[in-house]
This record gives sequence, C-alpha cells and structure tokens, in this order.
Amino acid sequence: MTVALAAMAAARTTAQTPAPIRVTPRSARETAYLNELANPHALAWMVGGAALERARYGDRVDFSDELAYRATKRAVGLSVRHGLAAAMHLGTDSRYHRCECSGFAPRVAHALVETFTDPRDGGGRALAVPRFAAHYAENFTGMAWQHDRGVTSVVTSTSLSFGVQALFNIGRELTGIGAHP
Repeated sequence: MTVALAAMAAARTTAQTPAPIRVTPRSARETAYLNELANPHALAWMVGGAALERARYGDRVDFSDELAYRATKRAVGLSVRHGLAAAMHLGTDSRYHRCECSGFAPRVAHALVETFTDPRDGGGRALAVPRFAAHYAENFTGMAWQHDRGVTSVVTSTSLSFGVQALFNIGRELTGIGAHP
C-alpha cells in the first residue's frame, strides 16, 4: 500500500511540473515562416504605419486598434502564403530578382514573369497562387475593421495592386533600384 501511495505522489508531482515549451522549427520552411513573421523591419513598418494613421486622423483612430488591424492582416497573409507555398512545393522568397538578360523586351518580360510566378522547389516557375491568395486573404481580413468596404471594393483594389506591382518590377528591372541580383 505504501508503494501505491508513493507511486501516486510521484505521478502527481510529475503531472504538476509542466514541460518547457520550445519552438524548434523542423524544416527550412518553418524557419523561413517564423523569421518572416518576426522580422524586426516589417514589425517596425507595422508600428510606424499605425502611428502615422493615428497622427493623420487623431482621436478618430485608436493606435491599438490600428496596430491590431495591421498585425492581423500580416499574420493572415504570411500564414496563407507560406502554407500554400508548402502545399504546392513553391518557394516563399518574394524579393524581386533582376535578370541577367539585355534588351528592353526581355527585361520587361522577366519583370512580368517575376511578378506573376514563384520559383518551384525543384526548379522552374509556377503561377504565384500563394502570393495572390495571401493578398486577397489580407484584404478580406481587413474588412473586419473597415466596415465601409465591400467585397467588390476589396477584390478591385487587390487586383489593381498586382498591376501596380508589375509596374514597380518593370521599373526595378530597368533601373536596377531595389532589386536583388
């Protein structure tokens, strides 16, 4: 009987001691996701954007609400992009990479390819479905805070943003500003 009581006491002591929680990425994909989620540069832009909105609109904008809005959109977008990229075996590097080609037409074509496709894990390129889905998911998430926006407005503005991104990439390609070699 004393052995049974000692075993119960040991089990109770073991059950009360929680195991330490550690986040240990198992793959390069998980590491990339966590690094991008906690990127100090992006977090500073998020806080700075919320502060600018507060300065711009004063008391009409609550800083904590604006920060929550931006943080939620970012977390949703990154989660959708990385999750779909993993499922589709696509890369998650969203930086623009200049081509080594010469001539106006090949460079513009490369800029458009970089805008609308992502690299595959095994080489080659595929339609940038994870990036597209992430942008739409971010903006639909934003509707929780911006009640005056409708579905049509979100779809239109998000779609137009892809065209603007293509123009920026053409500019990057032709000028070499803001592009990775």
